[in-house]
Amino acid sequence: MITVLSLGFAKLLKDRQPVFVAPSQFRGSPAPDFSLPSLNGENLKLSDLRGKAVLINFWAIWCDPCKEEMPLLESLSEEYGEELAVIAINEGDSVVEAENFLEEENIKLMVLLDEGREIGEKYKIGGYPTSIFIDKEGIIQAIYLGELSQKQLKSNLRLIGIK
Repeated sequence: MITVLSLGFAKLLKDRQPVFVAPSQFRGSPAPDFSLPSLNGENLKLSDLRGKAVLINFWAIWCDPCKEEMPLLESLSEEYGEELAVIAINEGDSVVEAENFLEEENIKLMVLLDEGREIGEKYKIGGYPTSIFIDKEGIIQAIYLGELSQKQLKSNLRLIGIK
């Protein structure tokens, strides 16, 4: 129910930038560190990306807006390469479910698995998709709830130094 309400709220605010949905303690604060396994079995630690702008996208397979947003995130990852780390954190799906979806859609993004949703809870994720924009110093500059348009994406990327 909360996810449905959150997505409805996000649609009402479609073109506003940025929309902050997490507690204010996160905005302008260091991003909480975490370590999660990727689909290839390697662990990625957020703090290892310090010095690089980061976009974290929390998503789930059952979430249609999440799936519709994936090609945009994929193209963003390809466009900015080494300048921006785009990380998709799958919340609650199994490895097999995530791999099957990504293979069917030909998505090559860095995907981390949060099967127990601990990292989603740590970041107080209230709906999907949620995108977190972190600057090169590791500071959260924006948190956006809902499917990002190209315009919304570019606006939030500017907040983390990506032009």
